[in-house]
Amino acid sequence: MKTRLILYLFLAILISCTNDDPKECIGYRNEYVTEVNAPSSGKINEAVEIEIDFVVNNGCGNFEKFLESGSEQSKTIEVQAKYEGCICPQVTRTITAVYEFIPLSTGEYELKFKSGETEFTTVNLIITE
Repeated sequence: MKTRLILYLFLAILISCTNDDPKECIGYRNEYVTEVNAPSSGKINEAVEIEIDFVVNNGCGNFEKFLESGSEQSKTIEVQAKYEGCICPQVTRTITAVYEFIPLSTGEYELKFKSGETEFTTVNLIITE
């Protein structure tokens, strides 16, 4: 009887200790672009690199990915940050990420980077052969 009680107590402690889910401390948030550095032209089928600055809310924030919507000629781009960590320094910081755009045809392209609730920083590219 005493052995069973100790076994049950041990299992209860073991189960309560393994309940630390690291996924609880991971979050994603779309952040607004603060600065965009882009060329005004490019060539067909060649990558155009555009530097994007954005601010994360704490020391656990990092760049995750770009979210695109719209058509090939007119895209809206948002920045998604990943916040990973349960205890984060409360320091805002600017992160630079490179958005790589590969135009598939010649012409004019409009890339709108979300910089506020309803504001955008627009990059107009002229693509030649």
